[in-house]
This record gives sequence, C-alpha cells and structure tokens, in this order.
Amino acid sequence: MAADKALRLEDPGVVELLQDYAALRTWEAIRGFRSVVTLPALEAALGLERRVLQPQVDRLVDHGLLKLIRARKPRTTVGYRVARDRIVVTFDESDPRSVEHAMASIRSVGDEFKRCVDRYADPEFDSKAGFRFRQHTMQHFTVEDFAELRRRILAVVEFLATPRPSQPTRSGNAKGVRPAFCNQSISISLEPLVGELLPLPAVWMTPRSKLARADAEVPAKTGFRGLAPREREVALALADGLTRAHVAERMGLSVHTVATIARRIYRKLGVSSQAGLAARLAGAARRDLGEA
Repeated sequence: MAADKALRLEDPGVVELLQDYAALRTWEAIRGFRSVVTLPALEAALGLERRVLQPQVDRLVDHGLLKLIRARKPRTTVGYRVARDRIVVTFDESDPRSVEHAMASIRSVGDEFKRCVDRYADPEFDSKAGFRFRQHTMQHFTVEDFAELRRRILAVVEFLATPRPSQPTRSGNAKGVRPAFCNQSISISLEPLVGELLPLPAVWMTPRSKLARADAEVPAKTGFRGLAPREREVALALADGLTRAHVAERMGLSVHTVATIARRIYRKLGVSSQAGLAARLAGAARRDLGEA
C-alpha cells in the first residue's frame, strides 16, 4: 500500500478509530462481501440496527476506508464498498509520543482479543466441529530453523487475512439469512515476544520511513500476488537468507529446480539478486502477509 493511502496515527480521529472495534468489525464484514453492500444487507447480515451501523460507516467513509456508492439499478439505495484491501497505519518512529501511541494501540488490540476470547469461550467445545490443541516444549532453534518457521507462519497469516465472502443478493438484501461468523480463536506466539495479538481486522502498524522506502522501490512487473504458491515459498525462503541448497533440501527439490524458480521470481518482481529480493519483500509483500 502506498504511503498516501495509509492512515497517519497523528491525524485527528485515527487513534479513536483504531479503538472503535465495532466499526472495524463492520469494515471487515463489508470487505468480506467483495462487492457493493447496502445498509439493509448489513443489518440483516450482522443483526444490527441502522442507528448503530450508520455512525460506523460514516466514520469509515470519513477516514477513507469505505467508499459511498450512489444508488444504481437494481439497488434503490446507496451502498458501500471497501476503498482499500488493507488497513495500514503509519507512525513517526523519531517521535517518542507517536511511538507510544502505536504501542498503546497494539496493546489495546491484544486486550480486545483476550476480552473476546474470555467472553465467547465455549466450555462445551465439540471436537467434531474443530480442534483444541496446545503444546509447550523447549527446543533449540538455529537461524535457519527460525527462517523456516517464519516462512511457514507467514503462510498461515496470509490465509487468515484472506476475506471470507458473504455474498448479498443482487438487490443488496440478504433474504434474512444470517451467515455464520467467527467461533474459533487463533493465537500464534513465540517467546520471548509475549502476547496474543489478533488484529480485528488486519491492521498493520508500520514506521512511516519504512513505507516510504517501499514506495521508492522499482514497481514489480506482476507483484508478489502474481507469484505461484511454490514461487512464494521459494521467494520468502530466499528473502530470509537461506541458500538455494538449503531451500532445495527443505522443499524436497533439486538445486537446479530452485535456481529455475528463483529466476522466474526475479523476473516477475523486477529484481536481479537475492539481496534485491529481500529488499523487495521487506516492503509491500511482507505487509500483505501481515508483517508490520
């Protein structure tokens, strides 16, 4: 996401918006529709009254997260659609007050996540509908192990950040059928980075200078999203510093195959070296995968 499309933490109302979890959930619901959605459709889908939804969508429109769409047949009322596919908030890392606001916002999200998990915990959990698993262990990890673990976790984060569509009818109404919403909680934590942080929705907080550096890079020919799944895996592994031989061993491929895939990646992303690939993925692609 370009810097001019990111929210600035210091701008009026941004901190308050990040603490308005009801409005952020409404934005995530609208993003899930993947099309223009009307207030009546939102009322039916979310089970909320218009007097509650209207201030939320107005705030989201004011901050450029939603776009108001004029009525157009077959819709007889105005609709809304997301104006960007990610919420990115920048802060000035040279300003201690800005950094503290950013850290406070992150802590607030963690508190909200814990509150929701505690409130909606299901003591009669049905194992047929999912699974509950927890494991505590002490292990020694090498630098290469952490690079591989990071790559795998990023793939999970990308999956979690993908919107699940809830399609309205052509008229914008949901026929009174309420879709099923979240009934699982997921927390991925690695010590000593303590915390249970699950963005609601996916909000990326990043230093402003980092976003500016990403914008200054040469635009990709197809972008990270244009890579095939195996190309993504190889790209992330190489960007994390693994050698082609190590990538080949981890993925069960030959070094020749990894080299061929690497050439395709370089061509698609417009880079010419492993260092250039790392720099390229330190910007937009990493943010797309949920890394601030």
